[in-house]
Amino acid sequence: MGSDIKANKIKNIRKYALVIIFVALCAFFTIMTDSFLTMSNIVDMLRSNSISGLLSVGVTYVILAGGIDLSTEAVACLAGIVAGVLSDKPFIALIAGILVGLIVGFINGTLLVYTGVQPFIYTLAMSRLLKGVVLIYTKGIAIYDIDESLKVFARGSLGPVPIPIFIFVLLVVVSYLLLNHTKTGRYLYSVGSNREASRLSGIPTKKISIMTYVISGVLAALAGVLLTSRVSSAEANAAEGWALNAISAVIIGGTSMRGGEGGILNTILGIFLLAVLDNGMVLMNVPTNYNQFIKGALMLVAILLDTSRKKD
Repeated sequence: MGSDIKANKIKNIRKYALVIIFVALCAFFTIMTDSFLTMSNIVDMLRSNSISGLLSVGVTYVILAGGIDLSTEAVACLAGIVAGVLSDKPFIALIAGILVGLIVGFINGTLLVYTGVQPFIYTLAMSRLLKGVVLIYTKGIAIYDIDESLKVFARGSLGPVPIPIFIFVLLVVVSYLLLNHTKTGRYLYSVGSNREASRLSGIPTKKISIMTYVISGVLAALAGVLLTSRVSSAEANAAEGWALNAISAVIIGGTSMRGGEGGILNTILGIFLLAVLDNGMVLMNVPTNYNQFIKGALMLVAILLDTSRKKD
């Protein structure tokens, strides 16, 4: 009983501390810069982070189910290259890019659940493999002749709302409903909390795990297509650092690395806390080394709090 109360206190402290840090950062950068709170900066921040944030949304499923996915960055790169090559046929480019993510995600999930390989090692190896495929195909040369018709996906708007922001919000809402108001969502949390007990109770643990990697792959691929559309180029290092940033947002937001605890709203908080930090420090011309230090410190604190809660 006492340990439960202590665990809940740690959970609440973590949740409110993140909100306080987020508000404090916004206030600090508003005071220290002239452009942080301008509409153009806010829209640009939302637009760019709604693309990279798709990886965090996808990885949330995987981590909640007790897994990890380090291949998302490479999936985004590969999908972006595919979209770039097919850019004169924008909808075919979009579908082909997403299909890449679906296939890779299915392969990841299937091999992991049927071989018992550690997901950290396996997805790291898959990331290297996919990056190798991209480098072999492109010979390390960026693709710049992107057709104008592909650019509508990242630069167009639905009314006043930029398409990437609309897609991101839509997928967040769908993810929230799926995780919190469906049987599949309950199964996923159960698998993350105790895989063996879930299996014995009749939950299709293998299917659930495969599904999470498929979702992660599809959303990473979609992000890759949108990135190619936004920057009008495709290259092997286009999504450099996105995989670790995605995982950082999920963990800093409060989702447990051990699975079964957290959710999509936690991830959103993590995404935008890091987005504000990145944007504000760029506006203040702070060297990126300090940015990485602060991100690392935040993630370390989040992991220590998670470990402390689990011990209790």
